[in-house]
Amino acid sequence: MLALHSVVSDVEGAIASGDPAKRVSMLRQMTGLFTAQAPRLSEDQIGAFDEVILRLSRDIETRARAELSAHLADVANAPRRVVRNLAYDPSAEVAGPVLERSNRLDESDLVQIASGAGQQHLMALSRRSTLAERVTDVIVSRGNEQVVRSVAGNQGARFSAGGFQILTTRAQQDSELGRVLTKRSDVPEAQRAQLVAIARERARQALAAEFGENAAAQATLAVATALTAVPADFTPAEVAVARQAKAGLDEATVQTWLTSGETTYALVALARLAGVPSAIALNAHAAPTTDPLLFLVRSVRFGWKTLKLLLASRPEGTPNTEALQSAFQAFQDLSVATAQRVIRFTAARDKLEQPSAA
Repeated sequence: MLALHSVVSDVEGAIASGDPAKRVSMLRQMTGLFTAQAPRLSEDQIGAFDEVILRLSRDIETRARAELSAHLADVANAPRRVVRNLAYDPSAEVAGPVLERSNRLDESDLVQIASGAGQQHLMALSRRSTLAERVTDVIVSRGNEQVVRSVAGNQGARFSAGGFQILTTRAQQDSELGRVLTKRSDVPEAQRAQLVAIARERARQALAAEFGENAAAQATLAVATALTAVPADFTPAEVAVARQAKAGLDEATVQTWLTSGETTYALVALARLAGVPSAIALNAHAAPTTDPLLFLVRSVRFGWKTLKLLLASRPEGTPNTEALQSAFQAFQDLSVATAQRVIRFTAARDKLEQPSAA
């Protein structure tokens, strides 16, 4: 601390001179002195620096205060009063670094700042490594689209039940926010169900706009037929299909598995080729209608023979002549483009409903 005492008179001189350049120069000197000694300082010693740096940093140019904020934001024991003064600065250039990174701000200060600050301040707050519910409640209520997406994607942020409801409501008009929320493992079941419903309706509207209401209705049906649980362990099949994929995976391979009774292998292979989780293909195979299998087969450009083999491999066996004719007509009427679009939406829905890894 001898170094600090030795420059006190210089500090007083810089302040009394009224020369901004001298004041900024002294501020940089004091900040450098503090950061060099910070790991070894007690709270009382930090308090002495706090007083000096605070006096020097008031009423100086924004650029110098922003520089100070950047230097102190990552210092674990930075002067509290200085950090607080910077955090309340109306300029986001100044406040941003400490709002985003400093651990020397109290939760009450964060709430107060969030309650009255502009969007750039809120964006900085949204990126903090941890955020309490009291703070996020304010951010999700006041933040713009970009801010809310940012805080929703922050895995260190915690949300109250009310906060999650606000996020879910806003996701109705913001599909990107909905996608961000699906990556969180802490979304309550009620809100997750709402997100699923929102995604389904958005998918239906998108398909209707591009392909017409009939395709949208088929897509909704295909999505709705998925079962809640896959009836068997398909891990061995996934291992075998992954091995086969290295040598080549095509329609002929799928048909060979079907004719030899290896239905699970064929379904896992179909899912892999369609770019969807294996569970979707197994659920489609067990669904009460032929539509889910139809969409999968057409999405990978497989022929009628493959679909017919898949239908025959179901527990109820080969459909009767009338059912086969109906399935064949549906196969001819469904375009590959429509099938691929439906499968993409189905895969997105499936991902939405699965809990994210913590």
